[in-house]
Amino acid sequence: MQSSRASLSPRQWKSWRDVLPIHPAAELFPLMSPDELHKLAADIKGHGLRHSTSIIEDADGNVLLLDGRNRLDALALLGEEITLDNSFIFEQVPSDIDPFAYVISANIHRRHLSAEKKREVIANLIKALPEKSDRQIAAMLGVSHHTVGPVRAEMEGRGQIAHVPTRTDTKGRKQPAKKAPTSRTKPANKPKNAPADNNSKARDDIGPDSAGEANRLRARNEELARENHRLARENLALRSEIEELKAELAKRAPIDDGLDIPALRRAAP
Repeated sequence: MQSSRASLSPRQWKSWRDVLPIHPAAELFPLMSPDELHKLAADIKGHGLRHSTSIIEDADGNVLLLDGRNRLDALALLGEEITLDNSFIFEQVPSDIDPFAYVISANIHRRHLSAEKKREVIANLIKALPEKSDRQIAAMLGVSHHTVGPVRAEMEGRGQIAHVPTRTDTKGRKQPAKKAPTSRTKPANKPKNAPADNNSKARDDIGPDSAGEANRLRARNEELARENHRLARENLALRSEIEELKAELAKRAPIDDGLDIPALRRAAP
């Protein structure tokens, strides 16, 4: 290793970030909030560092932090002296591994992320690896590709990433990428009798086979089932009430079949 092996003593630097570069993969997951960081520091103070941070060498032999920004920040809060040759703090991983897959594997189950934070991780991975398909990114994170697609579409719509014409699928093949539709943009108003635009491309997020349509139909079916159960209960209650009324009427007077009506007796031959 080169000079980055030097001691990272707090007496010589204000932050470990001043002397230890961070690998892009290390920034996939969000940093802890100040409260979470203080809790982590307290846990390290009471129980020691449970998981070492990870460093890796790049092609030029430079040492980069691959995983453990929060742990290093917590150690800095405790005033601990940090040196790269401290095996309790740093563990060097082979340089031929996939750094993004390594970071995801080390954090995806350990970190309890909100839905918003998960979208942030997806966005960071898309930004770092835009050539990978939605399915491939979804496979790396263990989520549905239907979750990845809207995040990519939003990023492309905002100009945060450029549209990539080809992407690598889960089998490593180059596939042409469909540009994700931007549903936020409203189409221009057209006259009621205007002819259809035959050159416009059909959206792939609507229709009988789309996920959105399937979810809408599923929700509608559940709503109709609940309404059916409610009507059945009301029907049963009404039938019971009718039977009670019949019984009450039968107690009050015998049923009149019309044979004792004088007019009918006189009309009889």
